[in-house]
Amino acid sequence: MSPIRRPFLNEEKAEKKPSRFLAFSAFVGKALLKFFFLLLCSVGTALLFKLSYPKDSHSLLAWLALAPFMVGILRLRGFWGTILFSWFTGTLVYAGLYFWIYITCLDGGGMSPVLAAGAWLGLSGLMGLFFVIFGGSCFFLKRLKSFFPLLAALGWASLEWAHEMLATYVLGFPWFSLGYSQWNLPQIIQIVSYTGSTGLSALIAWCGCCVGYAFGTSSLKKGILHLLFAAGLFLSVYGYGCWALSRPEPRALLRLRAAVMQPNIDQYKKWSAEFEQEILDTIAAMGAEQTDKNVMLMIWPESVTPGPVQEEPYYSVIKGIADITGAWQLVGSNRTADGKNLVSAFLFSPDDGSLTFYDKTHLVPFGEFIPFEESVRKLLPQVQVLGELGAFSAGKWDQPLLQASQVPFGTTICYESVFSTRWHNQAKGGAKFFVNITNDAWFFDTDAPYQHLAVSVLRAAELGRPVLRAANTGISAVISARGEILSRAELNTRGVLQADVPLPLGDNRTFYDEWGAWFAWICAAIYFTILLSTMVFSYE
Repeated sequence: MSPIRRPFLNEEKAEKKPSRFLAFSAFVGKALLKFFFLLLCSVGTALLFKLSYPKDSHSLLAWLALAPFMVGILRLRGFWGTILFSWFTGTLVYAGLYFWIYITCLDGGGMSPVLAAGAWLGLSGLMGLFFVIFGGSCFFLKRLKSFFPLLAALGWASLEWAHEMLATYVLGFPWFSLGYSQWNLPQIIQIVSYTGSTGLSALIAWCGCCVGYAFGTSSLKKGILHLLFAAGLFLSVYGYGCWALSRPEPRALLRLRAAVMQPNIDQYKKWSAEFEQEILDTIAAMGAEQTDKNVMLMIWPESVTPGPVQEEPYYSVIKGIADITGAWQLVGSNRTADGKNLVSAFLFSPDDGSLTFYDKTHLVPFGEFIPFEESVRKLLPQVQVLGELGAFSAGKWDQPLLQASQVPFGTTICYESVFSTRWHNQAKGGAKFFVNITNDAWFFDTDAPYQHLAVSVLRAAELGRPVLRAANTGISAVISARGEILSRAELNTRGVLQADVPLPLGDNRTFYDEWGAWFAWICAAIYFTILLSTMVFSYE
């Protein structure tokens, strides 16, 4: 019997359910695609940061550095995924910027490769927490859509400033600021005379966040508008800088003639008694060359003598130079007071050989002291400071300015260059110019000496005062009040830089000098208020 046909019914074959294997393969493929996309965002961010900063110094790339990170943040949906992505990105960024720590610990500190790598990666991972806080806040702030790039930029600037303040009074390592990446672009950095380096960091972050948002949003119109805004932002900063540089500098009837000395003394010879006389002969010969050159102030780097300069035979060598040149001598050395070792800068008078001094207030963690020493030694009993002379104590915060022929000037030693508050306080105290003395020989020919130089450039532009930088093996520099490097002595060379430091009439104070971290306070107030509000509403 034939089956009954029912043409009025559209019978379809039953669909086969996809196999579990195919479903699992699709899931894994999608997860791998997302993983490699986020990995690309992290690597792209780290690469842009590395290329932006010294010594590569492709500075304009910094304006795009946060763009890949922003794209990754916008694509992620979960909070903990955002945190993990942020920490990995931050660790990668700082590993690239801090690679010199591995070289310093290995060759300068005598550590094993394993311990040197541990110090390098450990600090990178710890600093990666900056990106964790920033990325975690972006998870909530991205709900604000078109306002997200602005709030993210304010957040970046606020966190940079908060880190510096934490390091100023407690502990931290604020070696990097986005603003420092622009050190070789005078047209860009002029804005810091109003906002400080925090303001420049905010503008750079804003531009990068706008570009990232443009590629991360699904709206073509919003994307184009944000790209155009980013371009306009950069051109506005550049245009203002060109205008500021075209204006005449303040009139100066008087000038102080200075000589910045770079003796290029090998780090391994410095603390060896075998080479002591050779070092003293080098210093004496370089000093004698400045005879009859009308130099008023000679600036020597940090730790230029093998021992305390107020003791013999070092005192006689420096006093002899002061006698034959008639110039004040600023010499970096250590001293002992009240049972404490201090890193100091001594100023020798050419008239009577009397000494005044400035003591370093911000010491290098693990280079000059061990933070939370008692607790650290319980975990790592063999830990030592990298410096040859052992641990030091910090100087008093409130110290009078040094004066050469009644001209007051600000003094910072080495790592103190990164603390804007130290410079700002001395500027308010009446400093006519600044001196930064350092011994960067520990860093060898790595990125660190270039990164360290960049900081002084921003400090000069912030406060509108020249900076004279003396480094043992380089990079010494004469920096104008606008942040332009007028002359420099390269790494591992011996030389002298002559500088005629203008002494303008009146105070000649910048807006930043007058009002300090006003921009940072406004950034922080807006950022934290909106962030907390967004977090509360998101949980409701």
